[in-house]
Amino acid sequence: MENGAVKQLNTFGGEKTFRFKSFKQRVDDIEINVSRRIVRDFDEPEEHGSYFDEALGKWSELNCTKDFTEFFRRVRNYHQSLAQILYHKEAIVDALEEYLSLDHAMVVVAILDLVTTLARDLQDEVLPYYERLVRRIMPLIKADSAEIVEAACNALAYLFKYLSKSLTKDLRPTFNLISPMLGIERQRTNVRRFSAESMAFLIRKLRGDALQQFVEHTVHYMLECPPNRVAGFRDGLALLYFECMRSVNTQMHSRASGVLTALLRELYKEEFTDAKLEDNGVYLLVLSVVKLSMHHVDRDTAEPIWSTLFTEYDAQAQAINRGNAQRIQPFAALSGLLSSATIVRKGSRISEYELVIQKCKTAFEIASKLSKDGDTAHKVITQEEGEGSAVVRILTNSRIKWLLGIILKYDMTDLVPTGRLLLDMAFANEALDTLLSMALTLARLGWSQWNRIMLPHLAKLTVSMWPTHRVALLMFWTELFQKKLITSQ
Repeated sequence: MENGAVKQLNTFGGEKTFRFKSFKQRVDDIEINVSRRIVRDFDEPEEHGSYFDEALGKWSELNCTKDFTEFFRRVRNYHQSLAQILYHKEAIVDALEEYLSLDHAMVVVAILDLVTTLARDLQDEVLPYYERLVRRIMPLIKADSAEIVEAACNALAYLFKYLSKSLTKDLRPTFNLISPMLGIERQRTNVRRFSAESMAFLIRKLRGDALQQFVEHTVHYMLECPPNRVAGFRDGLALLYFECMRSVNTQMHSRASGVLTALLRELYKEEFTDAKLEDNGVYLLVLSVVKLSMHHVDRDTAEPIWSTLFTEYDAQAQAINRGNAQRIQPFAALSGLLSSATIVRKGSRISEYELVIQKCKTAFEIASKLSKDGDTAHKVITQEEGEGSAVVRILTNSRIKWLLGIILKYDMTDLVPTGRLLLDMAFANEALDTLLSMALTLARLGWSQWNRIMLPHLAKLTVSMWPTHRVALLMFWTELFQKKLITSQ
C-alpha cells in the first residue's frame, strides 16, 4: 500500500505496537542531516576492503529479490578490493544507473545505498559520473514510496558530503543541477524541502568571496527564471538558505550570520523603483529567509539574527549620517526587514524591547535629518519622480509599519519614555496623510490605548493643521465617528 496508509512502528504512545500512517505523514517525518552522523571505529572497512564491498555483502543477505540478485551477479567480479572497484568503476556506475530506473522499491533503496558507498570509496574518482548519478537520483525524490523518497534524499545528501571538497570549489554547477527540484519546475513542497536539506551541508562550507559569488549566482538565476515560476523558485531558494542557517531544536547554525550577511550584500545592489519593498524579488527572498528563521528560533536563541540585522542597520545609518547617499536604499531595505521581524509571532522573538525601539527611533532620526539637510543625500530622496521618490515612500512606509508593530505588540506604558518618544517624533516629522492613516489603522484594530495616547496627539495636530488642511481633517474625524471608531464622550 505504497500510495495509501501503511503500518508503521508506533512511536507516539498507546497500546498498539503499530499504527497506520498516510504517505504524507511518513514523508513529513523524513529529515535529512548528514552533519550529525556518528562515526564509529567499527564502521571502517578492513585493510584493502571497501565500503562498497561491505554494503554489497549486507544487501545480498537482506535483499533476495530477483532484480537485486541479478545486479549482484553483474558486479560480483568487480568489488573484491578497492583497486578492483577503481578499475571497474565505469561498469559499476552503468549497472547502478540501470537498476535505479527499476520500478521496485526494495531494489532501488538498496542501489541508492550502494551509490553513496561507492562515492565514499572513490571520492574524486566519481566526479566524471557525478552529474549522471544526480540526474538519476533526483526524480526518485518525487516517488510515491516514502522509502524511496527517504533513501533518495539521503543518497543525494551523502553524495554531496563525500564529494564536498571538490564540489565547493565551485558550487554553481551543482546548484544549476538541482534547481528544478527547488522550484524552477513545479514541485511538491516536500520535494523542495528535501532538496534544500540535501544541499545545505555544501553551502555551509563556503566562505568569503566563494559564498558571495554563489549567492549572487542564485539570485540572478531566480531573476532570470520564467515569470510563472519566480514565486515558487523564490520559496525554494529561501528554504535552501534557511536550511543552511538553522540548527537542531530552536538553535541557529554558526554559519547563520555569514549566510544572512551575504544575502544582505546582494540586496544592497538593488535599486527600488517601486513604492513597495514587496515589489522587489530580492527583498522578498531575504524577507522569507528572515521570517523562516524567526519562526524557527525562540526568544533566547534569536540573537544571531537580530545581531546581524542590527549590525548592518547601524552601519548604514552611520554612513548616511556621514553624508553617503548610496546607503539610503540599503537602510530602507533593512528598516523593512526589521519592521517585519518585529511582529513575527506577535513579537515573541524579541528579548530586548528597548533595543528594538531605539533602532526604530534611529529610523525617525534619519528621516528628520534627511528632510532638513540640503546635501546630496537629501537631493537623492526628494526627487519628484523616479527611484528617489520610491525610496522616500519606502522609508516612510517601513518606519510607520515598524512603529505600528511596536505600538500594537507592546504595552506603551511599560516603555515610557522611549515608547512615547517615537510617537512624538512621528507627529513632529511625518506628513499629515501618513499620520491620519496610522491613527485610523490603530482605531480599526481596536488598540486599547488609543483614547489615552493617540487622541491627545491628534487633538494637538488638528489645532495646528486646521487652517491649512481643514478638509482632510474634517473627513478624518467624520470617518472616526461614522464608523464608531471613537465615541463623542
